[in-house]
Amino acid sequence: MELRALAPIVVASAPAQVVAAATLVSNGEHIVGVTDAELLRPFHGQRLAILDGDRAIAITKWGMGRYTGVGIIEIGELGAATELVPLPISAVCASINTHNAPAAIVTLAKSSAGHERHLIAVHVDPDDATGMSDRPTYVATPIDPAHAAIAIAGCPVFAWFPPDHVLGRPSEVVLVALAYPYRGSARPRATAAIAELVGLDDCGRALISEPDPAERPELAPAAGEIEQKTDLKSD
Repeated sequence: MELRALAPIVVASAPAQVVAAATLVSNGEHIVGVTDAELLRPFHGQRLAILDGDRAIAITKWGMGRYTGVGIIEIGELGAATELVPLPISAVCASINTHNAPAAIVTLAKSSAGHERHLIAVHVDPDDATGMSDRPTYVATPIDPAHAAIAIAGCPVFAWFPPDHVLGRPSEVVLVALAYPYRGSARPRATAAIAELVGLDDCGRALISEPDPAERPELAPAAGEIEQKTDLKSD
């Protein structure tokens, strides 16, 4: 099911022209897509869409994330009959560290039926060449060297976490990052790393739901100045 969250972004007037791969994430009825912002930037001002089978769904707007530079797209409703299944926000991990759990990058490739999704199994390692940092960089290395030349920009990275008996969690598949082409010098495996992993902080912020003042009046925003009243008497 997780693979069905991945959709091609195309130019609306030329749907055969694939711009990028977008991963759809939802929080309630709010749906956004995440991808590499640099792939979208050259198409600023053009009408873009995501493909849902043979149907094109217009991208209403897109922008760059404030913290990580991830491209955030917004779309309308998918509707009931859809091949796409957005990931719930609960399936997005707050940390890139996979703790050696099996991981893979999901890519898109053209096929006779339109597009196919492919799993590229990878090792995820910290990039020790970046030195000490509060937020260490992680890189992905393909387990099969034949996958070293595959385009991975903006593609999602999933991890298959085993059960955690201490926390009482079952096994789960989670989205941990987006893959960006790696241009560093680290080589934690025999095969060269192909991707730098970028966290999804911006995705989580884009999906924060504002409270409804009618339902939670105590959370309604207050505007205006605070009136200060004093009742001080001086001798």
